[in-house]
Amino acid sequence: MTEDRKLWQRQIEREAYRRIMAGEAPSRLDQLTQQILSWFRETHPGTKTITLKLVEDQIRDTWYRRHELIHGD
Repeated sequence: MTEDRKLWQRQIEREAYRRIMAGEAPSRLDQLTQQILSWFRETHPGTKTITLKLVEDQIRDTWYRRHELIHGD
């Protein structure tokens, strides 16, 4: 895994965590995935290799751990 990939993975997970803990995340994982992808592309133009699937794979564990704590689902 390249250093660039590790960096964007940490940034994506950190932003997802921030939104979840701040109560800014939508109620569905697919919606958060789209929001994070849009945010990442806006803040890091030229990163066309980042896809919805890559973002969802990166935030899925964070989503289920934190969403469960906050919402009790």
